[in-house]
Amino acid sequence: MRYTNEFDNNKDSIDIYSSYQDISSSSKHTSRTKKRKKRKSKSKTIKALLIVFICALVALGALFGYAFSILSSVDTEPLETKNPEELNISTSEYDGVKNIALFGIDSRSDDTSGRSDAVLVLSIDKKHDKIKLISIARDSYVSIDGHGKDKLTHAYAYGKSTLAVKTLNKNFGLEITDYVTVNFYEFSRIIDYIGGVKVDVDQKEMAHLNNYVIPELKSGTGLECDKITGTGTQLLTGTQALCYARIRKIDGDIERGNRQKEVLSAMFAKVKDMGATKLPKVAQMVLSECQTSLSTNDIMGLGLWAVSANPQMENISIPNENISAKGKTMGGVWYYVYDLEKAKSEMKKFILETE
Repeated sequence: MRYTNEFDNNKDSIDIYSSYQDISSSSKHTSRTKKRKKRKSKSKTIKALLIVFICALVALGALFGYAFSILSSVDTEPLETKNPEELNISTSEYDGVKNIALFGIDSRSDDTSGRSDAVLVLSIDKKHDKIKLISIARDSYVSIDGHGKDKLTHAYAYGKSTLAVKTLNKNFGLEITDYVTVNFYEFSRIIDYIGGVKVDVDQKEMAHLNNYVIPELKSGTGLECDKITGTGTQLLTGTQALCYARIRKIDGDIERGNRQKEVLSAMFAKVKDMGATKLPKVAQMVLSECQTSLSTNDIMGLGLWAVSANPQMENISIPNENISAKGKTMGGVWYYVYDLEKAKSEMKKFILETE
Protein backbone atom coordinates (compact mmCIF):
# COMPACT_ATOMS: atom_id res chain seq x y z
CA MET A 1 0.00 0.00 0.00
CA ARG A 2 1.34 3.37 -0.92
CA TYR A 3 1.17 6.01 1.74
CA THR A 4 0.54 9.46 0.46
CA ASN A 5 1.70 12.52 2.42
CA GLU A 6 -1.34 14.62 2.83
CA PHE A 7 0.78 17.68 2.23
CA ASP A 8 2.36 16.47 -0.99
CA ASN A 9 -0.32 18.00 -3.08
CA ASN A 10 -1.15 20.84 -0.72
CA LYS A 11 -0.46 23.82 -2.88
CA ASP A 12 -1.53 26.20 -0.14
CA SER A 13 1.40 25.09 1.99
CA ILE A 14 3.83 25.72 -0.86
CA ASP A 15 2.26 29.09 -1.58
CA ILE A 16 2.61 30.15 2.05
CA TYR A 17 6.30 29.27 2.03
CA SER A 18 6.75 31.05 -1.25
CA SER A 19 4.96 34.09 0.10
CA TYR A 20 7.21 34.09 3.18
CA GLN A 21 10.24 34.14 0.91
CA ASP A 22 8.82 37.04 -1.07
CA ILE A 23 8.08 39.04 2.07
CA SER A 24 11.61 38.48 3.38
CA SER A 25 13.09 39.55 0.07
CA SER A 26 10.93 42.64 -0.03
CA SER A 27 11.91 43.57 3.56
CA LYS A 28 15.64 43.32 2.74
CA HIS A 29 15.14 45.42 -0.38
CA THR A 30 13.31 48.13 1.58
CA SER A 31 16.05 48.18 4.24
CA ARG A 32 18.75 48.58 1.58
CA THR A 33 16.77 51.38 -0.06
CA LYS A 34 16.41 53.24 3.24
CA LYS A 35 20.14 52.91 3.92
CA ARG A 36 20.94 54.27 0.46
CA LYS A 37 18.58 57.21 1.04
CA LYS A 38 20.21 57.93 4.42
CA ARG A 39 23.65 57.87 2.84
CA LYS A 40 22.50 60.23 0.09
CA SER A 41 20.89 62.56 2.64
CA LYS A 42 24.05 62.55 4.77
CA SER A 43 26.15 63.19 1.68
CA LYS A 44 23.95 66.15 0.71
CA THR A 45 24.22 67.58 4.23
CA ILE A 46 28.02 67.31 4.18
CA LYS A 47 28.14 68.96 0.75
CA ALA A 48 25.89 71.77 1.95
CA LEU A 49 28.09 72.35 5.01
CA LEU A 50 31.19 72.35 2.84
CA ILE A 51 29.63 74.92 0.52
CA VAL A 52 28.69 77.15 3.49
CA PHE A 53 32.21 76.76 4.93
CA ILE A 54 33.84 77.63 1.61
CA CYS A 55 31.56 80.65 1.17
CA ALA A 56 32.42 81.78 4.69
CA LEU A 57 36.14 81.44 3.96
CA VAL A 58 35.76 83.41 0.71
CA ALA A 59 33.79 86.14 2.51
CA LEU A 60 36.36 86.26 5.32
CA GLY A 61 39.18 86.40 2.80
CA ALA A 62 37.45 89.19 0.91
CA LEU A 63 36.92 91.15 4.15
CA PHE A 64 40.55 90.59 5.15
CA GLY A 65 41.74 91.73 1.71
CA TYR A 66 39.46 94.78 1.86
CA ALA A 67 40.75 95.68 5.32
CA PHE A 68 44.37 95.17 4.32
CA SER A 69 44.00 97.31 1.17
CA ILE A 70 42.41 100.14 3.18
CA LEU A 71 44.93 100.05 6.04
CA SER A 72 47.87 99.82 3.61
CA SER A 73 47.14 103.42 2.64
CA VAL A 74 47.97 104.62 6.16
CA ASP A 75 51.42 106.19 6.41
CA THR A 76 53.64 104.88 9.18
CA GLU A 77 56.50 106.75 10.85
CA PRO A 78 58.96 104.26 12.35
CA LEU A 79 61.20 105.16 15.26
CA GLU A 80 64.68 106.35 14.38
CA THR A 81 66.00 102.99 15.53
CA LYS A 82 64.73 99.50 16.27
CA ASN A 83 67.92 98.52 18.03
CA PRO A 84 66.91 97.41 21.55
CA GLU A 85 70.04 98.83 23.17
CA GLU A 86 69.52 102.22 21.52
CA LEU A 87 65.92 102.20 22.80
CA ASN A 88 67.20 101.49 26.32
CA ILE A 89 65.87 97.91 26.30
CA SER A 90 68.13 95.60 28.30
CA THR A 91 65.62 92.95 29.48
CA SER A 92 63.13 90.47 28.00
CA GLU A 93 60.61 90.39 30.83
CA TYR A 94 57.63 91.27 28.64
CA ASP A 95 57.78 88.37 26.18
CA GLY A 96 54.24 87.59 25.06
CA VAL A 97 53.00 91.09 25.90
CA LYS A 98 53.17 94.14 23.63
CA ASN A 99 53.56 97.57 25.24
CA ILE A 100 52.81 100.60 23.05
CA ALA A 101 53.44 104.23 24.00
CA LEU A 102 50.59 106.71 23.48
CA PHE A 103 51.46 110.41 23.31
CA GLY A 104 48.98 113.30 23.24
CA ILE A 105 50.79 116.43 22.07
CA ASP A 106 49.84 119.90 23.30
CA SER A 107 50.54 121.53 19.93
CA ARG A 108 48.70 124.81 19.28
CA SER A 109 48.93 124.14 15.53
CA ASP A 110 48.00 121.03 13.57
CA ASP A 111 51.41 119.34 13.79
CA THR A 112 53.44 117.18 16.17
CA SER A 113 55.65 119.82 17.73
CA GLY A 114 55.34 120.44 21.46
CA ARG A 115 55.29 118.49 24.71
CA SER A 116 53.43 115.27 25.46
CA ASP A 117 50.39 116.56 27.32
CA ALA A 118 49.32 112.94 27.85
CA VAL A 119 51.65 109.98 28.37
CA LEU A 120 50.06 106.54 28.46
CA VAL A 121 51.16 102.96 27.92
CA LEU A 122 48.81 100.57 26.12
CA SER A 123 49.57 96.95 26.98
CA ILE A 124 48.20 94.17 24.76
CA ASP A 125 47.90 91.06 26.95
CA LYS A 126 46.76 88.15 24.77
CA LYS A 127 47.47 85.61 27.49
CA HIS A 128 44.68 87.01 29.67
CA ASP A 129 42.67 88.59 26.81
CA LYS A 130 43.03 92.08 28.25
CA ILE A 131 43.91 95.59 27.15
CA LYS A 132 45.66 97.49 29.94
CA LEU A 133 46.14 101.23 30.16
CA ILE A 134 48.71 102.98 32.33
CA SER A 135 48.69 106.77 32.61
CA ILE A 136 51.95 108.32 33.81
CA ALA A 137 52.02 111.79 35.34
CA ARG A 138 53.43 114.19 32.75
CA ASP A 139 55.42 116.12 35.37
CA SER A 140 57.20 112.98 36.63
CA TYR A 141 60.85 113.68 37.48
CA VAL A 142 62.80 111.30 35.22
CA SER A 143 66.13 110.84 33.50
CA ILE A 144 66.20 111.85 29.81
CA ASP A 145 69.15 110.84 27.59
CA GLY A 146 71.25 113.91 26.82
CA HIS A 147 69.18 116.21 29.05
CA GLY A 148 69.74 114.95 32.58
CA LYS A 149 66.81 115.00 35.00
CA ASP A 150 63.66 116.71 33.78
CA LYS A 151 59.89 116.37 33.38
CA LEU A 152 58.66 113.35 31.43
CA THR A 153 56.57 115.65 29.23
CA HIS A 154 59.73 117.36 27.92
CA ALA A 155 61.21 114.19 26.41
CA TYR A 156 58.90 114.46 23.40
CA ALA A 157 59.71 118.15 22.93
CA TYR A 158 63.46 117.37 22.97
CA GLY A 159 63.47 114.36 20.64
CA LYS A 160 59.90 113.49 19.59
CA SER A 161 58.68 109.89 19.63
CA THR A 162 62.09 108.19 19.66
CA LEU A 163 63.43 110.02 22.71
CA ALA A 164 60.05 109.77 24.45
CA VAL A 165 60.03 105.97 23.99
CA LYS A 166 63.65 105.73 25.13
CA THR A 167 62.78 107.74 28.24
CA LEU A 168 59.89 105.43 29.16
CA ASN A 169 62.11 102.36 28.70
CA LYS A 170 65.00 103.86 30.64
CA ASN A 171 62.97 104.86 33.69
CA PHE A 172 60.28 102.17 33.76
CA GLY A 173 61.79 99.19 31.86
CA LEU A 174 58.74 98.74 29.62
CA GLU A 175 60.50 97.35 26.50
CA ILE A 176 58.48 99.60 24.17
CA THR A 177 59.28 99.48 20.44
CA ASP A 178 56.14 101.16 19.02
CA TYR A 179 54.16 104.33 19.61
CA VAL A 180 51.06 106.28 18.55
CA THR A 181 50.98 110.10 18.64
CA VAL A 182 48.07 112.53 18.19
CA ASN A 183 47.76 116.29 18.67
CA PHE A 184 44.72 118.29 19.87
CA TYR A 185 43.22 118.65 16.40
CA GLU A 186 43.70 115.01 15.44
CA PHE A 187 42.31 113.78 18.74
CA SER A 188 39.10 115.78 18.38
CA ARG A 189 38.61 114.62 14.77
CA ILE A 190 39.10 110.97 15.79
CA ILE A 191 36.36 111.28 18.42
CA ASP A 192 34.02 112.80 15.84
CA TYR A 193 34.79 109.98 13.36
CA ILE A 194 33.40 107.40 15.77
CA GLY A 195 30.35 109.50 16.70
CA GLY A 196 31.49 110.93 20.05
CA VAL A 197 32.10 109.23 23.39
CA LYS A 198 30.07 108.83 26.57
CA VAL A 199 31.70 109.95 29.82
CA ASP A 200 30.44 110.82 33.29
CA VAL A 201 30.71 114.57 33.96
CA ASP A 202 30.17 115.93 37.48
CA GLN A 203 29.09 119.43 38.49
CA LYS A 204 32.61 120.62 39.34
CA GLU A 205 33.98 119.37 36.02
CA MET A 206 31.16 120.95 34.01
CA ALA A 207 31.68 124.37 35.65
CA HIS A 208 35.43 124.25 35.04
CA LEU A 209 34.96 123.12 31.43
CA ASN A 210 32.46 125.85 30.58
CA ASN A 211 34.20 128.68 32.41
CA TYR A 212 37.84 127.92 31.76
CA VAL A 213 38.95 124.97 29.58
CA ILE A 214 36.58 125.47 26.62
CA PRO A 215 37.23 129.26 26.29
CA GLU A 216 40.99 128.62 26.62
CA LEU A 217 40.91 125.93 23.90
CA LYS A 218 39.10 128.28 21.52
CA SER A 219 41.45 131.20 22.11
CA GLY A 220 44.59 129.05 22.01
CA THR A 221 43.84 126.80 19.04
CA GLY A 222 40.82 128.26 17.22
CA LEU A 223 38.91 125.02 17.72
CA GLU A 224 35.17 125.53 18.24
CA CYS A 225 33.61 123.79 21.22
CA ASP A 226 30.05 123.88 22.59
CA LYS A 227 29.59 124.14 26.33
CA ILE A 228 28.48 121.13 28.35
CA THR A 229 24.78 121.41 29.17
CA GLY A 230 24.34 118.75 31.84
CA THR A 231 25.98 116.44 34.36
CA GLY A 232 26.01 112.66 34.52
CA THR A 233 26.65 110.49 31.45
CA GLN A 234 27.11 112.81 28.48
CA LEU A 235 27.78 112.14 24.79
CA LEU A 236 30.74 114.43 24.11
CA THR A 237 31.91 115.70 20.74
CA GLY A 238 35.57 115.59 19.77
CA THR A 239 36.47 119.03 21.15
CA GLN A 240 34.38 118.50 24.30
CA ALA A 241 36.16 115.17 24.96
CA LEU A 242 39.51 116.90 24.37
CA CYS A 243 38.65 119.58 26.93
CA TYR A 244 37.45 116.95 29.41
CA ALA A 245 40.74 115.04 29.05
CA ARG A 246 42.70 118.23 29.77
CA ILE A 247 41.05 119.20 33.07
CA ARG A 248 43.72 119.47 35.74
CA LYS A 249 43.38 122.58 37.90
CA ILE A 250 40.39 121.36 39.93
CA ASP A 251 42.38 118.37 41.25
CA GLY A 252 45.71 117.24 39.80
CA ASP A 253 47.80 115.31 37.31
CA ILE A 254 46.66 111.86 38.49
CA GLU A 255 42.96 112.73 38.08
CA ARG A 256 43.77 114.23 34.68
CA GLY A 257 45.32 110.89 33.68
CA ASN A 258 42.21 109.09 34.93
CA ARG A 259 40.03 111.26 32.69
CA GLN A 260 42.27 110.52 29.73
CA LYS A 261 41.93 106.78 30.39
CA GLU A 262 38.16 107.21 30.72
CA VAL A 263 37.96 108.85 27.30
CA LEU A 264 40.19 106.17 25.71
CA SER A 265 38.14 103.38 27.30
CA ALA A 266 34.96 104.98 25.95
CA MET A 267 36.57 105.12 22.49
CA PHE A 268 37.48 101.42 22.58
CA ALA A 269 33.98 100.52 23.73
CA LYS A 270 32.43 102.54 20.90
CA VAL A 271 34.66 101.01 18.22
CA LYS A 272 34.17 97.48 19.60
CA ASP A 273 30.39 97.79 19.11
CA MET A 274 30.78 98.60 15.40
CA GLY A 275 30.21 95.88 12.81
CA ALA A 276 33.24 94.06 11.37
CA THR A 277 32.58 95.50 7.90
CA LYS A 278 32.77 99.09 9.23
CA LEU A 279 35.95 98.64 11.25
CA PRO A 280 38.52 98.81 8.39
CA LYS A 281 37.23 102.17 7.13
CA VAL A 282 36.92 103.58 10.66
CA ALA A 283 40.43 102.33 11.44
CA GLN A 284 41.73 104.02 8.30
CA MET A 285 40.12 107.34 9.26
CA VAL A 286 41.40 107.11 12.81
CA LEU A 287 44.93 106.08 11.83
CA SER A 288 45.11 108.80 9.17
CA GLU A 289 45.01 111.26 12.08
CA CYS A 290 47.85 109.54 13.97
CA GLN A 291 51.58 109.18 13.66
CA THR A 292 52.52 105.59 14.44
CA SER A 293 55.32 103.09 13.98
CA LEU A 294 52.85 100.18 13.83
CA SER A 295 52.82 98.39 10.46
CA THR A 296 49.70 97.35 8.56
CA ASN A 297 50.29 93.74 9.67
CA ASP A 298 50.59 94.89 13.29
CA ILE A 299 47.33 96.81 13.08
CA MET A 300 45.50 93.97 11.32
CA GLY A 301 46.72 91.45 13.86
CA LEU A 302 45.69 93.59 16.82
CA GLY A 303 42.31 94.32 15.23
CA LEU A 304 41.51 90.67 14.51
CA TRP A 305 42.52 89.70 18.05
CA ALA A 306 40.37 92.46 19.57
CA VAL A 307 37.32 91.40 17.53
CA SER A 308 37.69 87.67 18.27
CA ALA A 309 38.87 87.85 21.91
CA ASN A 310 36.59 90.70 23.05
CA PRO A 311 39.24 91.71 25.61
CA GLN A 312 38.51 93.30 29.00
CA MET A 313 39.99 96.70 29.83
CA GLU A 314 41.88 97.54 33.00
CA ASN A 315 43.83 100.63 33.99
CA ILE A 316 46.06 102.17 36.65
CA SER A 317 47.80 105.49 37.24
CA ILE A 318 51.45 106.14 38.06
CA PRO A 319 52.06 107.21 40.77
CA ASN A 320 49.19 105.79 42.84
CA GLU A 321 48.31 104.93 46.45
CA ASN A 322 51.03 102.25 46.50
CA ILE A 323 53.74 104.73 45.46
CA SER A 324 54.57 107.62 47.76
CA ALA A 325 54.82 110.81 45.66
CA LYS A 326 55.16 114.52 46.34
CA GLY A 327 55.45 117.78 44.46
CA LYS A 328 58.88 119.39 44.68
CA THR A 329 60.19 122.68 43.31
CA MET A 330 63.77 122.58 42.01
CA GLY A 331 65.40 125.48 40.22
CA GLY A 332 62.07 127.26 40.18
CA VAL A 333 60.37 124.35 38.38
CA TRP A 334 57.71 122.09 39.93
CA TYR A 335 58.18 118.32 39.53
CA TYR A 336 56.33 115.19 40.60
CA VAL A 337 58.88 113.14 42.53
CA TYR A 338 58.49 109.46 43.46
CA ASP A 339 60.42 106.19 43.59
CA LEU A 340 60.85 105.16 39.93
CA GLU A 341 61.97 101.62 40.84
CA LYS A 342 58.79 101.13 42.84
CA ALA A 343 56.76 102.50 39.93
CA LYS A 344 58.57 100.11 37.58
CA SER A 345 57.68 97.18 39.83
CA GLU A 346 54.05 98.33 40.08
CA MET A 347 53.72 98.47 36.28
CA LYS A 348 55.28 95.05 35.85
CA LYS A 349 52.91 93.44 38.36
CA PHE A 350 49.92 95.09 36.69
CA ILE A 351 50.87 94.11 33.14
CA LEU A 352 52.11 90.57 33.78
CA GLU A 353 49.70 89.82 36.66
CA THR A 354 52.53 88.32 38.69
CA GLU A 355 50.56 88.71 41.93
